[in-house]
Amino acid sequence: MEDAETPIYDLIDLTMGLAGRTQALVTEVLAELDLTHALANAIWQLGGARTPPSMRELAHDLRCDPSTVTFLADRLEQRGLVTRTVDPTNRRIKILALTDSGHLARRRLVEAMTLGSPLARLSPDDQRMLRTLLSKAMTA
Repeated sequence: MEDAETPIYDLIDLTMGLAGRTQALVTEVLAELDLTHALANAIWQLGGARTPPSMRELAHDLRCDPSTVTFLADRLEQRGLVTRTVDPTNRRIKILALTDSGHLARRRLVEAMTLGSPLARLSPDDQRMLRTLLSKAMTA
């Protein structure tokens, strides 16, 4: 059987196409916000409903070395998008949190990625179903 005839090939091809389109959506916003992909990824990880992470936790989330997070945090701090504070329970730990400007930048990224995504064309029920299936695949 040819590789192109298998469902897994089609799924991977579609996933790669979705990733490519999503990257294209973000490119314009990155230029507008003067961010690199790495900086935008850090902002993405810093947002959401969770409490601000330590720099080590962010390194884990980004799957990178803690020294890389130091570099990213320096750049984001220079742009006024994050603050770096000492954890009051352990002064050796540095916490990163988005500033108001950082939250605005993240919101702009989220809007570009969600509203323009091909996934936005799916009904809410289809989006939930796809999320369930992708979550199942990622935890297997």
